[in-house]
Amino acid sequence: MTPDEPSDSSPPLDGGQGLKNALRRVFDGQIPNYGDYNLVFAARHASKAAGRARTSRSAPVAPSPSATAYVVGYRWKPMELMIAPVDLTGITGAGVPVEVNMTNLAHALQWDADDSFEVGTSTGRIFRFDVSADPVLDIGPGTPLHLPQDDDVIDFNAFMAAFIAMA
Repeated sequence: MTPDEPSDSSPPLDGGQGLKNALRRVFDGQIPNYGDYNLVFAARHASKAAGRARTSRSAPVAPSPSATAYVVGYRWKPMELMIAPVDLTGITGAGVPVEVNMTNLAHALQWDADDSFEVGTSTGRIFRFDVSADPVLDIGPGTPLHLPQDDDVIDFNAFMAAFIAMA
């Protein structure tokens, strides 16, 4: 360590359960009834390229939120998503979470080209995101962390199939 580097007495955040716990704290700190939700990490989908969606409706194109990542909470009853933007560099909330349920859902789909999901609300908010089983999160310069969420992704994909079918 050089004298110019800040000294931090806290241990570095490890991937795996430590990172899951940190993301859970971000979600729990913003969402009422947070214990009712299963969580997955989702990266905002970077591409706005058109593709064929797995839905009978066509989705409107709108700008994505500025956040690059989300903690997505989902629950089966009542069926809903809670999309909480997260700032990975500080593992903190990065905006106002958005609830998407059957009362405000405009569309939900999964894109064939890349398996990304898209949900839109009746107020015009559109979220397109990727959920992978083993994402690498960059929480700062030179700090990539793996977040294993294999089982979570299987359950989330089943949830999204049902959510899309109800859209």
